Amino acid sequence: MTTPVRGWLVAWCVLSACVTTRDSVGGGDARLDEDKAKEDAVKVAGRACGPDAPGDVVLLDARTGGPVTCLAVTVTREPMSCPVGTECPSEVLFKGLTSPRGQLKLIAPVERARLTAVADGFDPSSLANATSAKDRVLELELEPAEGFWLKVLDGEGNYLQDVTVTFRQGEEIVAQLRTNTLANVFFTQRQPFAGDPVVITAPGYQPVTITGAAELGEDGHTLTLVK
Repeated sequence: MTTPVRGWLVAWCVLSACVTTRDSVGGGDARLDEDKAKEDAVKVAGRACGPDAPGDVVLLDARTGGPVTCLAVTVTREPMSCPVGTECPSEVLFKGLTSPRGQLKLIAPVERARLTAVADGFDPSSLANATSAKDRVLELELEPAEGFWLKVLDGEGNYLQDVTVTFRQGEEIVAQLRTNTLANVFFTQRQPFAGDPVVITAPGYQPVTITGAAELGEDGHTLTLVK
């Protein structure tokens, strides 16, 4: 469980409900059939979801760890020799909607290339050294456009999943978060580490003290814990 303190933490819950109604006096079935026909027409036009077929890339939400389904996205390829953050020649390999499983099919295989995904609600997000393979689906994490996320690794670079991480300033606990399947934790604030130094602890690992996000790996989003 996560415990919000001082507005740093948000609990992400997705609640969905589907209700089908039917007219009490005739016409209900016809109306349902008509609605279904409209939905099918939209799907055929490609405006609801991409094809529900095996893809070679799956887009994952860094906040939840789950697939990003039925999302309009553009995926480009550029050489790894191109420095990050600079404008380099690129090729569009996909432009459309992800499937209900969050997957998409590139128009060409890739080998040691950088894939970059651009979609509303997310910052441009990249996967380095991407190489196509028949027996696996590439995973590309989409970074949220709002808030701040942090990936938690061990000393060997392995994901620390389902680990409770506590953030303290002085004697006060300012946030306590549990990592998701991508080893990420998420803050609602864009710059959560302001003010006094923050001591970060997790069971079985040595404490880490930081004064800002600049100390969190080369990308500003990576926390490494050692035993």
